[in-house]
Amino acid sequence: MNEIELKNRFLDFLNLNPKNDFFGNTSNRNEKYIEIKNEALNRKFDFILAACKTKKHKIKDIRNRRIVMDDDLKNIFVRRMLLKTISESYKINIQKISIYPIEIKSNKDKLDNRLANQVIEAILSFGRSIVILDSKHASKITKNGLEKILPSTLIGYSDETDEFAVINRHDRVYSDSLLNINKLTLIKMLEKTDCNINLTRLYNNLRRLQSIHQKL
Repeated sequence: MNEIELKNRFLDFLNLNPKNDFFGNTSNRNEKYIEIKNEALNRKFDFILAACKTKKHKIKDIRNRRIVMDDDLKNIFVRRMLLKTISESYKINIQKISIYPIEIKSNKDKLDNRLANQVIEAILSFGRSIVILDSKHASKITKNGLEKILPSTLIGYSDETDEFAVINRHDRVYSDSLLNINKLTLIKMLEKTDCNINLTRLYNNLRRLQSIHQKL
């Protein structure tokens, strides 16, 4: 199969198997999957998939500072402009959607260093990465024991059973900014220098830069 054929087979498998555990969503039986865009973000990803969940977040709970937020909710705050655009375009409640950038490697593709770059791009853009491997790649990476090397959820296809299965699950959603600043670490680092710096002002300026980076 080529990439398009493998992608279409995966989407068909999703719709025919609503109790799948590809995205760690076994508690949400009524999810709806929407294919957002092919060759997304200047061809960085093969396609972007949206999973619409039935789980609801109450607005008053979101505003409560003591709430223990899950990764998807944190992701909304960090990538709110991106998710808001998708939400408005497809008329989906932003609290109900999870976005998955997906890279596809068919048997006709080679696995090389480009895959690592694609996974990094996915994490920086969406906080997570999903890679779908055709039968040959899935079998090879499992036999070599290399499935846990990438910070990505790997889903493999079996041509013998015509089914998809999770090879490696990477549940973490990277919702923090690259410029995430720890104030204590910053103070300890500057204490070792002779610079006369207003720590509070420096920290506040770095936080502003972090906010700008998140919005961008």
